[in-house]
Amino acid sequence: MIMRGMLLAIETSQRTSSVAVGALSLEAKPGDVLSESIDTCDRQKEDVLPAIERLCARARLTREHIGALALNAGPGGFSGLRIAHAAAQVIGEALSIPIVQISAAVVARESAVVSELIVPEQSAWVALASKSDGCWMAKVLNSRDGNDVPQQIGVRDLSDWPLQTGDALIADEHLPESWRAKALECGNSIIALQPTAKAVWRVACRILSRGHHISPEHILPVYPREAEAVRLWRERHGTN
Repeated sequence: MIMRGMLLAIETSQRTSSVAVGALSLEAKPGDVLSESIDTCDRQKEDVLPAIERLCARARLTREHIGALALNAGPGGFSGLRIAHAAAQVIGEALSIPIVQISAAVVARESAVVSELIVPEQSAWVALASKSDGCWMAKVLNSRDGNDVPQQIGVRDLSDWPLQTGDALIADEHLPESWRAKALECGNSIIALQPTAKAVWRVACRILSRGHHISPEHILPVYPREAEAVRLWRERHGTN
């Protein structure tokens, strides 16, 4: 059974970030959800919490209206995920509300469905966190069957190409050219990654309807590799 109230969603895995709020109900439509862009141009300014305040003011909501919070768990940008998870933890603990963490792969596919780039019945592969000739990949199946958990997760190189002819591949602009050429050769369409907070909200409504959520203190972002800054620090200073 879905809880009462409104669901707040946060999407900060990519440069284009947003927050959204909508009724915590499977009957609600994406058009009924309000969203607010997060300013990511000024690196000296953290805009997640201010964006949430602007959004709630537009929707005429107070903290008592928020019944749950959802966010993209990653993989994605290191700083964006870290800031979003910190904000979610603070809000979740302050309001004593449940949290839903959603894989970036599931958010990517749902965003493509909302934008009508793929049909709801279509599964898709998602490639993220590209580095050299490797990518973090996962397959997301038809969500209508309750499949909001990605499958076949792992970092792959080109020799481990998992797509079949006709499969869709959702990827960002960092997808290696060798992978783009392979997709063209194999007849795989490439769909630009455009995750949205509205997609996070939509998936979270389904997950909460099945009674799945976690406590704020247990949320952690997903990083498929060690952050570049951390790697460089280890190289220069050692592991101790």
